[in-house]
Amino acid sequence: MTKFPFRADKKITEVFKEGKFTLSAEIIPPRNGAEQMKVLHQVQTLIEAGAEFLSVTKGAGGSLRGGSLPIAQVVKEQFGVPCIAHFTCRDLIAAEVENQLMDHHYFGIRNILALRGDPPDGQPHWQAREGGYNYAYQLIEQIKRLNQGIYLERSGMKVDAPQEATDFCIGAAVYPEHPDEKERIEFFRRKIEAGAEYAITDMLFDAEAYARFLDLCEKNGLSVPILPASRVLKTKAQAERMMKKFRVQIPSTILNSLPEVDTPDAISHGIEVFLNLTERLKQLGAPGMHVYVISDTFGASHALQRLAELKKRVKA
Repeated sequence: MTKFPFRADKKITEVFKEGKFTLSAEIIPPRNGAEQMKVLHQVQTLIEAGAEFLSVTKGAGGSLRGGSLPIAQVVKEQFGVPCIAHFTCRDLIAAEVENQLMDHHYFGIRNILALRGDPPDGQPHWQAREGGYNYAYQLIEQIKRLNQGIYLERSGMKVDAPQEATDFCIGAAVYPEHPDEKERIEFFRRKIEAGAEYAITDMLFDAEAYARFLDLCEKNGLSVPILPASRVLKTKAQAERMMKKFRVQIPSTILNSLPEVDTPDAISHGIEVFLNLTERLKQLGAPGMHVYVISDTFGASHALQRLAELKKRVKA
């Protein structure tokens, strides 16, 4: 009997178990209607620069960016590197979650970053649909049940035969600088108890905040890999916009070192700042560095290239 022709992806937890400091990047699907080849060129550039796996974001709440699943599939099949598909549940009910996850399963996508999803811009009080999920851990629980071969019950239909289990590697977002320390660890604990096997931080610029969070996790018996993620900054004005839009903290030592406006040397300085942050995170025991690309492929790829070259020198 013919099987689906798509190979199963390598799990990110297996990558971490290899014990090397990983280099990876997060890309955003283009806006609907934009030229598709640009994102494929971006993928190729990042992989050639040294990215050992990629993640593809999922447009949430009316962002009008489709294509997350096919892009993840192309990264896995055509470029031959593992890929994490972001999966947001805030717009979905459980039946829709199951159907969409089956698409991922058939395509051989095994790495899922399970997220609630952000509300649309300008709608801070937007609520999930009736019957939808309010928290990411609920999505994680559903994925774990699928991994156990437990599917949603069909009205008026009895299933006697065993159902084929999925084999997703489940990741979660983590927020080391969440203002409430109790919530910071309890939200993460709930995701791990639900089935999360690894985590990726939100945008992080303070290595010591990461260190404090690792200590907090150790004290609470939470031991899954926590991959720090950051981006290359060019100017102080850009950094201030990031702080406002994404509610991230940037240490004054970094903020004050950035030029006020873009200059020919700004990107080189930004990459050096990024490399210093990465080195400190590595010293703290981070399993790797995840680069948020957003719109700056040049800065991200050159930072990855520099880090990849440093890795080669260490091996030599």
